[in-house]
Amino acid sequence: MIVEPRGNVTRTSINSEPIPRKADAAAPLMRPRETSMKAIPRAPKMLMSLTAMLTAVLFTGCTAPPPTAASPANTSGRAAEGGGAPLSVEKLCGDRPIKIAHVDGFGANSWKKITAAELKDELSVCKNVTVDYAQSDADLQKYITAINSYTAQGYDAIITYDDFGTQALSALANAHKAGVVVVPYIGDPGGQVGVDYDGYVEYAFDIEGGMMAKWLAERIPDGGNVIFTGGLPSGSPPSVEVFNGLTDMNADLGTPFRLATDRPIASGWEPAYMQRAMSGVLTKHDQIDGWASDYGVGDLGGLRAFLNAGRPIPPLATSAGSNELGCFWLQHKDKNPNFQLLTLDGTTTVVRIAGRKALAALNGMPDNEPEAFELPVFVDTANGKLPTCRDDLPPDADLSSGLSEEAFKAVFK
Repeated sequence: MIVEPRGNVTRTSINSEPIPRKADAAAPLMRPRETSMKAIPRAPKMLMSLTAMLTAVLFTGCTAPPPTAASPANTSGRAAEGGGAPLSVEKLCGDRPIKIAHVDGFGANSWKKITAAELKDELSVCKNVTVDYAQSDADLQKYITAINSYTAQGYDAIITYDDFGTQALSALANAHKAGVVVVPYIGDPGGQVGVDYDGYVEYAFDIEGGMMAKWLAERIPDGGNVIFTGGLPSGSPPSVEVFNGLTDMNADLGTPFRLATDRPIASGWEPAYMQRAMSGVLTKHDQIDGWASDYGVGDLGGLRAFLNAGRPIPPLATSAGSNELGCFWLQHKDKNPNFQLLTLDGTTTVVRIAGRKALAALNGMPDNEPEAFELPVFVDTANGKLPTCRDDLPPDADLSSGLSEEAFKAVFK
């Protein structure tokens, strides 16, 4: 789990023992990575290095006991504007009343619901701050209307997941010009920080791919055949970035494995599409020794294709896992001894960074938060970090949330 620095506030992790904190997602219809090429170069990103890997010991079985309280840990990384460590949210609250709008391009899935709850939880310590939420059902015009409406109503800040790429950039830029603090997260709207909006934060995609390559290199035979799945059929820049990180690290390691393709195999970021695509991959490749992916929820379709074809499941390195993915591993691991699982998670918590960036801009304080961050290891079955299976939660629930057990369950009531 990724947990944000919250001063001395104790946070509770889902299905885990106390873990280190670090400053910090997956949507079935539109994956949190679905971004567009940057139309205008953005200011150089600050990469926050991971200083403490996830140490939670997860529970096997279909029901996990309640989590224990997580304890604060130090966070380090290169500073943005202020040149220092990120400030805790308590120090960013200010005194004047602040109205913040959280606008989602699409919100009707568990990942987005958890993310909305994460932002409210992060800012709940600021008694002068109110947060209102709206989502546009994947309708671009409704999204633009929501941005314009909150701007006209005099909201102080808009924190947004832009599912539409550069199509909505003008609306965000107009809000910014009108004096509203605008902070997109994960969904890249194009444009430039300081010109079109006030801040931005996303995953460190290349680091993600490199971590997968290192893990796979230790799991598969020398010269093994590895596939990479991710993105839309038309191509998706974030998936390409993860793929490039994978290939670059493979080269740095002396090419311990070979990649079956020279580009990502489209997964559609959706299980049904992934199942069809993987069926074709299995027909073409007699031997698959390893599998890297950028969306664990969609991987369920590919895993079912392996089962239907009667093929052994290889080691899988992925990100943005789910409750169902953990259940699947627990159910099928014994009949597939090579099926080790790595998930890089905590994606729902990135909105907390966006919230702190907004407060820093509103109150004239340093923004020392990252624009890019590394996803930590949440599950690593080869090294004893086992997944859990929660029959009291939806299949696509992201168990790496930074919410308390009580707040997490409340999302699904």
